[in-house]
Amino acid sequence: MNEAHRPTPERNAAQEQCVRRYEAMEASHGRVFFDVSEIELIVDHYLEGNEPRRAAKVIEFAKQIHPGSLEITFGEAVVMMAMGRLGKALELLDAIEKVEPWNEEVQLRKAGIFSQQRNHRRAVEHYKRALELAEEGVDEIYLDMAFEYENLEDYESAIECLKSALGLNPENEAVLYELAYCFDLADADEASISFFRNFTNDQPYSSVAWYNLGNVFAKLERYEESNQALDLAMAIDERFSSAYFSKARNLLIAGKYPEAISCYEETIAFDGPQAVTYSFIGECHEKMEQYEQALINYDQSIALDPEWVDAWIGRGVVKDLQGKLPEAMVALQHAVRLSPEHPDALYYYANALARSHRVEEALAHFTLLNRIEPQNLDGWMEHADLLLELKGVGAALEKFAEAAQVHQLNGRFKYRLVDYLLRAGKEQEALLALEEALLADHAGHEELLKHYPQAAQMPQVMHLIELYRR
Repeated sequence: MNEAHRPTPERNAAQEQCVRRYEAMEASHGRVFFDVSEIELIVDHYLEGNEPRRAAKVIEFAKQIHPGSLEITFGEAVVMMAMGRLGKALELLDAIEKVEPWNEEVQLRKAGIFSQQRNHRRAVEHYKRALELAEEGVDEIYLDMAFEYENLEDYESAIECLKSALGLNPENEAVLYELAYCFDLADADEASISFFRNFTNDQPYSSVAWYNLGNVFAKLERYEESNQALDLAMAIDERFSSAYFSKARNLLIAGKYPEAISCYEETIAFDGPQAVTYSFIGECHEKMEQYEQALINYDQSIALDPEWVDAWIGRGVVKDLQGKLPEAMVALQHAVRLSPEHPDALYYYANALARSHRVEEALAHFTLLNRIEPQNLDGWMEHADLLLELKGVGAALEKFAEAAQVHQLNGRFKYRLVDYLLRAGKEQEALLALEEALLADHAGHEELLKHYPQAAQMPQVMHLIELYRR
């Protein structure tokens, strides 16, 4: 929407009066004069109400009383865009451009059309032309152009556009958020930190910049620095609920559950009850083994949003921890029904199915999990263990060969591979794998001995463990 068309009480009153006059004219089949600005108000009314056909009818009427008006032609182009007639819209915009080559709105609308057509390079060309013509709102044009570069996966160019936008208007929060997002897409975390550190030096009261800095520190697991940045964001804007939410997540990860709950409760005070918030509070209570309190919060989350999958998963996990496997199964099955490819739902449900002796269903869910989230090592390990129990060590090793594509450098993977190789009698392979595992993570051998106690009775295994002890 152009600045001139932004809703104001005066504009809204004028628009309402114009629409009443127009609709009264229609009802009486009369003919009333409307100037171009009044026509624009009526057209905007119907477009804002998602009634492009009625807007088109207004345009046809307007062309009779204002033949040759470029403003009406432009309005027709906008209506054609709303109706999906993009070719016709371009034709009209081309006609205007020949008469008014300086008209930046024409370039912006053309950019919008090419964006809709997924011709993002052409969209960029027209945004560049608009930049050459525009005197106001240049930061917003840079933002729109950045979106096109994102669609082209040219994140470097998108970042440069967003930096240019901030150079013109450092208070544009939408640009700040988008810049953080682009740095994340580009996997440029250190560049993000460098930029937002410099930006906060120049703009120390930008709560959004501190928030972005806190989030990138959290991504890199630099939680103390993250919390410091988030604290500054909250000090500047004491109702910045997203900052509280991010800090609460940091505290949850750090095992500081009461402090995390306090942060989550702050967001409820600001934003009202949210399913996601109660779900995280439930997780905090779950981690503290306060199972009844966890269930209360998970149930509160479900009451607010019956399709909030994480709350159903949490409910299932807590019921399982309470030894109530049948009730856990009900919740976890519901979670999978709501989101059939949710990795956590699949993992916990497959695990519960296996313990409920519904092995074929368990195998099917583990297979789906391995495909959807191959980086989930526990999913591979439990799948292989189930195959070990059902079909023997050969089947477990075969499954683990698939997992090796992702996890072969992981210490836990190596120790479980040693386990299966020892069970299969492949002692030399097992010992070579054990050496690699011990070099990667000596302490991890405890898991090997726990999962396969017979390994402790094998002299060569124990000799290697002692040999590599540091």
